[in-house]
Amino acid sequence: MISQISAANVCRLTNTSIISNSLKLKNKCVEFILAAMASKTAINEIEILDKDIAFKILQNCFYKIVETE
Repeated sequence: MISQISAANVCRLTNTSIISNSLKLKNKCVEFILAAMASKTAINEIEILDKDIAFKILQNCFYKIVETE
């Protein structure tokens, strides 16, 4: 299914990967979404994306600041 990932189906495939416990598919979908965001490519049905995954993607978009003394 990884070869079938597209902007038209990535959200459905991401949700399917969670249901089917397919870590490899989930990771590839998240990579695809991050790349799409970086290139400002529209993604279909973003509103159905699993909320936990959406939050992780949002977190990944920001650099983590680590304070050292």
